[in-house]
Parts: sequence; structure tokens; C-alpha cells
Amino acid sequence: MLKKTITATVLVAAAATAAYWYWSPFLAIREIQQAAQARDADAFNARVDYPRLRDSLKVQFSEKVAEKMGGASGAGNPLAVFGNMLGAALTSQMVEAMVRPEVVMQAMRAGEFGPFAKPQTPALAPTPGQPPGPSETGAPSGPKKPQWTYERPGVNQLIAYAVEPDSPGAPNAQRTGVVFERSGFADWKLSGFRLPASR
Repeated sequence: MLKKTITATVLVAAAATAAYWYWSPFLAIREIQQAAQARDADAFNARVDYPRLRDSLKVQFSEKVAEKMGGASGAGNPLAVFGNMLGAALTSQMVEAMVRPEVVMQAMRAGEFGPFAKPQTPALAPTPGQPPGPSETGAPSGPKKPQWTYERPGVNQLIAYAVEPDSPGAPNAQRTGVVFERSGFADWKLSGFRLPASR
């Protein structure tokens, strides 16, 4: 009897640990959204890996500037080379200036990242214990808010894509993605944004 009790206790503990491990990224998203809404910089910053976030954006902004300057041409094209150099120079300082807690908080509320992100209030993350549907919505009142759809490329990464209410059928490549990566057993941090492709 004692042996069965111990076995049952171990199985319950293992199941609870596995459930927490699986739902931990969604709990992290909820916590960071609540911190953004409350403008709690300390709680918000604890969930953000700012160095990795900056590196991610520098690469993407540099590529966008280079594309505008030199098009999709090869490395032998002088204009493309100049575009790459200019992109790196311009975006480094721009990203350093943009990646501040208040700006990243606004991105979590609006579902956009950039100097022209529309001010909106935060959408809610999925409720722990319930499987996320194709999207999760915030409260129905007030200005239009982005819905969120979730993609889990692997066990150590989860991407939340902001679905614009006016274009719900757009592919993920045209949406802003918020990248969360595992840090430790069940700790997750915001480590990057995936900027939408040009439409």
C-alpha cells in the first residue's frame, strides 16, 4: 500500500512538473503583458533579454535598409555593399535608442514595434490550463487591439504573432512576432522581435 502511494505521488508530481514546463511560456507572456500594462519596469525587465533583443533588431533593420538601398542583388553590386554598410551604421544607433523598456512595453500593448506603432492596450495571453486557440483576444471594449496567434518552433522557443483586426488572414511573415526563448528549466525571456515583411 505504501509503495502504491509513493508511486502515485511521484506520478502526480511528474505530471504537475510536465504541465508547468509546457505552460511556462504562456505564463511568462501573461506576466510580461501584465507588467507592461502596469508599467512595472522592474517586473517587465526581468522578462526581457535586452542584449539579444537589440542584436535581433539590428540584423533585421540592417537588412531592410540594405534591401532598400541595393535591392536583392549580389555582394558584387557596389550599391548593395554600400547599402549594407549604411544599414549597419544607421541601425546600430537607432536600435540602441529604441530598445528601452517603455518602447518595448508599448510594443507588447500595440502588437507592433517601431517609431510609428499605434498606442493600444494589451491583449491577454492564454489562460493557463486551457489550450490556446488560433488566437487570443483582449477585452472587447476600447480601440482595436491585436489578437495573438502562437507558434512553437521547438521546445525552447515560442513566437506570438500579432494579428491585426483589419487583416486577420495575413500570413505570419506579414505580422510582428514576439520571440520568447527558454532560459533554464521553465524561465522564459523576450529575446527578439520578428518584423513584418514589406507588403
